Amino acid sequence: MTTIDSSVHDKRADETSDESTPLPETGVAPLVDGSKLIGDPRDSAVVRASHRVYEHLIAMFAPGMIEAAFDLGVFVALADGPATPSDLAARLDADAHGLRVLLDGLYCYEIVQRVRAEDGEDLYRLVDGMAECLLPGGLYSLAGRIGYDRAIGWDVWRNLADHVKRPARGADGDYQANQLSAEDYEQVARGINFWAPPIVESLANLLAEEEGWKGEADRSMLDVGCGTGIYSQLLLQRFRGLKATGLDHPRIVPIARGQAERLGVRERFEPVERDFFTEEWDTGQDLVLLVNIFHLQTAEGSEELMRRAAQAVRQGGVVAIVDHIVDDETDDQSIQNRFFRLFAASMLVTGGGDSFSLADYDQWLDRAGLVRTALVDTPMHRILLARRP
Repeated sequence: MTTIDSSVHDKRADETSDESTPLPETGVAPLVDGSKLIGDPRDSAVVRASHRVYEHLIAMFAPGMIEAAFDLGVFVALADGPATPSDLAARLDADAHGLRVLLDGLYCYEIVQRVRAEDGEDLYRLVDGMAECLLPGGLYSLAGRIGYDRAIGWDVWRNLADHVKRPARGADGDYQANQLSAEDYEQVARGINFWAPPIVESLANLLAEEEGWKGEADRSMLDVGCGTGIYSQLLLQRFRGLKATGLDHPRIVPIARGQAERLGVRERFEPVERDFFTEEWDTGQDLVLLVNIFHLQTAEGSEELMRRAAQAVRQGGVVAIVDHIVDDETDDQSIQNRFFRLFAASMLVTGGGDSFSLADYDQWLDRAGLVRTALVDTPMHRILLARRP
């Protein structure tokens, strides 16, 4: 079985990144200078703890500022070129002082760059790459995620304590799968395309190196809960002989079809309206792909998904699961494990689901007659490959 550390992929990203605007190693610049925490040793532990917790509490500043700038049209305006707060105030029907405060906050979060003026107002511009992810319509735009936060995110997190006391259960008393509405699911699907490129790069390399996939060989894949179809579509660009079928909600299928056209793979990608829990899946597949589907389910629903995946894949074929898989066998405080455990709380507040452990997945694989062959770290997910012997 193959296990690959994320540092391999991080190194490759470092080698190809834009050195002119580097991100901090953690992705978020610290707001507390711990080296300055000096004083009475009797108080140092609690004072340090208070600074650390306070830093977490004010993390809400970041989404507040980013979403306010999005709502005001700041990012669209800056996409046209650098501007001063007064320039933006005239365009956006806002106050120049308020915009200056907002822009300085975005500068602290490295969303914008500031050019200091010797006299007059400072000039602000978007950091490289920000326009694509903060403007509506971009392939890797976060506009959908911002819309999702606006629709439900802020309100549900306020009530986390209630969900901890009484997690969502169905009529039978069991924990229920995630209860996102079709509208909210559409927002989420549109806002997480950016996860796909490093995942698909790792998955494609695994398929080529571990499974012997060649670019022109005829193969079929089933993308269960395909969303916008980004994972299938990027794989189709890599493997020219591959054909994909995507299953998802009627509201999502037109989005996936349009994006396949945009990426030039429409002839080999067919999105289908199908309830993948109640309707049959196509069988004999070389690859069955499930991305961000298991964390929306209960344990029982996850086991059923695994059983259906095993039935859909041909003998010797591959089931690929991309999800927030907690691996207690490795560093318990790895970046991936920490994010996955935090992500589980987001499932709790939005009505069900979890970040399941690797032991859970291995149990479901065994019962479905599948054998795990690889586990690979990516920036915010793990890829699990399994084969039907």
